[in-house]
Amino acid sequence: MPHRRVPRHTRPDAGLDLGNRDVRLGLGATVTVVMTSAILAAHHGIGATFLDAARTFLTTYAGVVSLVALTVTVMLGLAAGERVVLPIPLRIRAQLLHRAAALVGVGFLVTHIAMKIAAGLVPAYGSVVPTTSVYVGLGAVASDLMIVIVATGVMRGRFARAERPWIWRVVHDLAYLAWPISIIHGLMAGRPPAAWVVWSYVVCLVAAGSALLIRVMAAFRPALSAAGADAADMTQTQPIPRAVPKHVPRAEPKAAPRPVSLLGRTGTDGSPAAAPSHRAGRTKLRRIV
Repeated sequence: MPHRRVPRHTRPDAGLDLGNRDVRLGLGATVTVVMTSAILAAHHGIGATFLDAARTFLTTYAGVVSLVALTVTVMLGLAAGERVVLPIPLRIRAQLLHRAAALVGVGFLVTHIAMKIAAGLVPAYGSVVPTTSVYVGLGAVASDLMIVIVATGVMRGRFARAERPWIWRVVHDLAYLAWPISIIHGLMAGRPPAAWVVWSYVVCLVAAGSALLIRVMAAFRPALSAAGADAADMTQTQPIPRAVPKHVPRAEPKAAPRPVSLLGRTGTDGSPAAAPSHRAGRTKLRRIV
């Protein structure tokens, strides 16, 4: 393995280098071949049949898939914000799945709107402004709210660094309003839904209602329970730090006392000479070699 001993943050990027001219040419050629093949297949035989079936399915059921995905989004959002029932690792996974389900739901929502406009069932402005029938207008309101909610969810970091982070919470909680509006739109707008569609909506209502009920019940529990749960999760997910020995300052060695010279009074050993006495003038000192 060429990068086995290289730290992960210093490994070369294995993705596409779009700054390379050859990579750009290869990517453009691949996209061109795929699109050309799809266009040619759509006008001949099996390709045309498959395209018609896909268009019929998306026109009829893209809204249902979008509603189911947004229902899962609401449930996962409730689970990710719960601090009593789920531990921290599961809440992190729920938050990641919450974002993924939201993107899938919005993708099918845009597909649903585009297919209805292409089929001539609703004008282009009617997908944004509720100017048509009541139930179709409810769908426009729900789609506008969902797009705003997902957009603010993507920009959550900017709201967290702002002076009023509660604005993000207020806007994000509009999902509790947009979701039931979309269910009313799905049941009442257009042709009568099939039995399995109605039952899928009922399952969505029960699932999201149960998650909301658990969230409300947990909110009335003492705050100490949530704090204790978080503390227990942290002890399970984080390793116990090893005790670090205290640093004891090392004692500096003391200088050995200098020997006392018997000739200290002469100053020959480097020590200060003794005070001269009254016999200094009469005493002849011997030279020390």
